[in-house]
Amino acid sequence: MKVSSNVASKPLIDGWTILFFIMAAIGLYGMAHVFFYGQEPSYGVTRYVSWGLLIIGYSFLVGITTGLSLLVIMCHLFGLKHVQLMERKLILLALTALLGGFYVIFWDLGGPFKLQILRFVVNYFPPHITSAIWWMSTLYALELPIIILEIYLVFTKNHKWLLPIAIISFLVGVSAYSNMGFVFAANISRPFWFGAYIPIFFILSALGLGAGFGLILCYFTKRLVPSLEDKLATVSHVLERTLFFVVLAMMFFTGWRFGTALYTYQPEVSGAAIALLWGKLSFYFWFFQIFLGLIVPFFMLIKKPSNTGALIAAILVIIGIFFERYNTVIAGQLVPVNSVYYDKVFYVNYTPSLSEISLFISALGVAGLLYLIGDRILNKKFAQEVETEESSH
Repeated sequence: MKVSSNVASKPLIDGWTILFFIMAAIGLYGMAHVFFYGQEPSYGVTRYVSWGLLIIGYSFLVGITTGLSLLVIMCHLFGLKHVQLMERKLILLALTALLGGFYVIFWDLGGPFKLQILRFVVNYFPPHITSAIWWMSTLYALELPIIILEIYLVFTKNHKWLLPIAIISFLVGVSAYSNMGFVFAANISRPFWFGAYIPIFFILSALGLGAGFGLILCYFTKRLVPSLEDKLATVSHVLERTLFFVVLAMMFFTGWRFGTALYTYQPEVSGAAIALLWGKLSFYFWFFQIFLGLIVPFFMLIKKPSNTGALIAAILVIIGIFFERYNTVIAGQLVPVNSVYYDKVFYVNYTPSLSEISLFISALGVAGLLYLIGDRILNKKFAQEVETEESSH
């Protein structure tokens, strides 16, 4: 009965609940600012830098969903599906991260004060199949009910349909996320984004996000249910190796990307690369993306780390991926298109406003709160199942 008592004994309100609630409430500042002053004065975006922190936050959160969907497939392919509690947590976090992404993009579109939902429905039909953004919206609209169905099948232990639905969820998620990369990559007016690099890198970073959050869930699940540590050790090892190879691949891609950008001497491309290497974004690039996000985790993961070491490496990779996304999206807009008509490349400025920051933090808080609510239900059900299994023996 020890396992079930440990799982079910978590208090309804703990430090995590309070933290995520405060984070969610911080968004009230941004909401109020948008309500009273409108989007233009509230957000730091301009006609030059039109995609800011909220778009970046959206791509970051839905990337978590895609990565975790991949991990669920890996749990089946590597024969790890017997760790039911872990599988449920992965799918639950995939759902709440997706809802957090919808939350933050909703505010980027203008919030409820401009009836964005109605406008979306009106413009949804007839299908705009030549629009990359239309496909992205459609695929993510499909992914939400599929993940909900997947959670239902996991909770009801319907293993007959779980694997095919999980595969469909993964395929839709990968298609949606790579298509989001294509929204950037097809934008020929932003040469730093243009090409096949970003869609591939989006999927690679999604795998890193999935492995990183998977390791975090493993760490806290081991603390919650110590008797599962032996089973979760196999899961943790797979995730650690996955994260290590993601870090290696990101180093390789990053090196070649910047080597190519500087070699071409195309003003918008080399200018954006210079802004990252020794310009306006250099601190974000070298400290957060390269040092914290790649170099430190590389040395931590090259040998089998401790549970705490794996947790720290996972958190650092997640931070690095977020700043990689921030750096790529912002750097691609800092050099105006008309720079080619000047002798010297000139840059515009972008700084996230307090409203954008508050809404992004709020999205993280909302996703965290939703996960905690689902996790309490999950733990209670898992404890009941364990008690039933133990009593039958």
